[in-house]
Order: sequence, then C-alpha cells, then structure tokens
Amino acid sequence: MNDIRRQRRAFRFLFWSSTVSNLGDGIVLAAFPVLAVSLTSDPRAIALVTAAATAPWLLFGLPAGAIADRVDRLRLMFVVDVWRAVVVGTLALLLLIGADSLLFLYITVFVLGAAETLYDSAAMAVVPAVVDEHMLERANGRLFAGQITTNQFLGPPLGALAFTATRGLPPVLDAVTFAVSAALLVGLRPSIHPGLRPATQVGLRSAVPRSAARGRLRAEVREGLHFVWHHPNLRLLAVGAGVINFAETAAMAVAVLFATATLGLSASAYGVVLGVSAVGALVGALAAEHVVARVGGKVSIVAAVATIAAGLAMIATVPTPATLVVGLALVGVAAQVWNVVAVSYRQRGTPAELRARVMSAYRFVAYGSFPLGAMVGGVVATAWGERATFVAAAVVVAALAAVVAARLDPIDRSTR
Repeated sequence: MNDIRRQRRAFRFLFWSSTVSNLGDGIVLAAFPVLAVSLTSDPRAIALVTAAATAPWLLFGLPAGAIADRVDRLRLMFVVDVWRAVVVGTLALLLLIGADSLLFLYITVFVLGAAETLYDSAAMAVVPAVVDEHMLERANGRLFAGQITTNQFLGPPLGALAFTATRGLPPVLDAVTFAVSAALLVGLRPSIHPGLRPATQVGLRSAVPRSAARGRLRAEVREGLHFVWHHPNLRLLAVGAGVINFAETAAMAVAVLFATATLGLSASAYGVVLGVSAVGALVGALAAEHVVARVGGKVSIVAAVATIAAGLAMIATVPTPATLVVGLALVGVAAQVWNVVAVSYRQRGTPAELRARVMSAYRFVAYGSFPLGAMVGGVVATAWGERATFVAAAVVVAALAAVVAARLDPIDRSTR
C-alpha cells in the first residue's frame, strides 16, 4: 500500500510540473505567431518562427538523449526549466522596453527548442520510474490530457488576451510557469522509492556502467538509433510520426494567416479557435487507453492516421470558422490517440538504460520534419494560398494511412 501511495504522490508532482509548464507554452503558442504577424505579413517569415522552434530536434535531438542517459534526469529537467525561465524572461524585458524584432523572436524560440530536446528526452524516460508498466497508457494519457488542457485549451486564449494588453506579458507568464515547474520537480524526488540506489533508479538516472558513461557520445547516440531502426514497429512509428508532423506543421505554420486573412478572424478569435479545437485533443488523450483496450493498438493507430487526414481535408474543402474548429478537433483527437499508443509501446519495450536515447532517436526522425514542414507550408501558401497547404497535407497523411495499415505489426501491450 505504501508503494501505491508513493507512486500516486510521485505522479502528482510529475503531472503538475508538466501541466504548469505547458500552460506557459500554451500562452506563447498563440502569442508568438500573433507577434510575428504584427511585425510582418510574409508567410515565409511567419513560418520561420515554427521552423526555428522545431529545428533543434533535428540539430540536437540525438546528443540530448545520450546526455539524459548519462546524468541525473530529474536534475537535468530542473536545470532546463530554470534556463527556460531566464530565456523567456529576457524576451519579455526586450518587448516591454520596445525592442521587438523578428530576430529576437527567432533566437528565443530556437533556444527554447534546444532546451526542450534535453527536457523531453529526460521526462519521457522518467515516467516508467514513477508508475508500473501496466499503468503506462493511463499515466501517459493523463499527462497528455494535462498538457493539452493547458497548452492548447487554456493557454492560447489567455496568451492572445495577454498580448492585447501588452506584448511583454505572455513571456512573463511563461517564465513564471517554468519557475513553478522547477519547484515541483524538487518535490518529486523524495517520492521515488527510497530503497533503490541512485545509480539504478530506473528512469531517473541511467544504469549505464561508468566505463560506458565515459565512452564517446557518438557511440552512445548510435545505440539509440540502432535500437529504433532495427525494430520494425518502432521504425515505422517514427517515420509515420515524421510524416504526420511534416503535414500538420506545414498546415499549422500558415494557419494564423488562413484564420485571419482568409476567414477574417481577429487575433483574439484565433486564440479561441485553438482553445476550442483542443477539446478534441483532450478527448483523444483521455480516451486512448479505452480505445486501445477495445480495438487494439494497430487499429487505433491506423484509425488515428485516417482521421487526421479527414480533419485536414475538411478545413481545406469547406473553409469556414466552424470547419476550422471541427477539423482541428478531429486532428487533435487522432493525434493524441497516436501519441499515447506509440509512447507507451516505446517505453514498455525499451531497456531503462536506453530510454532517453531511444526517445531522442525516435523524435529525431519524428520531429526532424517539423522545420521542413513549416518552410514547405510557407512556400506552398505563398505560391498557391493557405488552402493549398491544407490540401497537400491531407493527401500526404492519407497516403501514410495506407502504408501503416499494410506494414504495422500488432502493438498490443503484450507485444514487444
């Protein structure tokens, strides 16, 4: 019983740390694109904000996982949270004194993206240390639900409203949430089972031998890549996630222009659209565990990809504020079902000492397409309009659904 209470207490600290931090991310999710629109009307320059934020996964994602497998993961997460608070606090100061420019915005989102590679590599490896293996779908679903509620539902409207008050307020709020998240991480460690030795606390600090920890970073990175690439299901899921992220990012990089220029929505209304559509993502995160239990992992994944394609196609073919909300909600439902299934499968089948490296290798493939998608979305929108970007994204994801249905092996809980 003590172990159960300890797990619940530890998960509460992890949950609230993640949730509070994502509230700040949600605030700037709406505020940063709106800031970019206030500085330029060039779709390529606006899309570059997304590209700069996601490029670090392509540049630093692999070594970030190796670093997280070498060090105390909770301590790494704490340091990164403090650093992110300093970075967004600096941007807030620049905006408050009137020194606003696209260059400062690009630098800020790039640095925050680089910090995220370290934090996320450690965080996904910590989850199996907090809950039992059979509870991973439920734990991941609740973590994603908390992230969605704050990052997409509460944060964007709050960010849009804060931006209308003063440009510097959204990053100030983001800095505060990072500080609170860091404080909650301090409270997490005492809740981990005290009987485990620090070097073998599964998920907290890697159990890699000291000699291996002194080895070359390149060799350690290669181990993570090798594990993913020679595991057929993980390889397909990683590549599939990369294709979905490419398509979604291409569309969302110009969504603010589509909403404001094509549909005539105000900046505040765009933030509300993001918030309302996030209800779908919340439903997907909470329902994923039950969906998998009913139809199995493979069917859940295939249905998720098909639903994403349908949502993007709806937005492109019937361009109205209502279909924008519904289409984004469908994408959100499906994306979170995919996330819960794929993350739990990866955590369950990966040795503890490799979890951060495998996570970073997976996201190197999955997230490496983010900046490319953002830039392609900007180019397509410049040449043919924002609707064309949504059409192309829907076609790409629909093709992926056929590939996944044909090649993915069963990924139920008992399958490794």
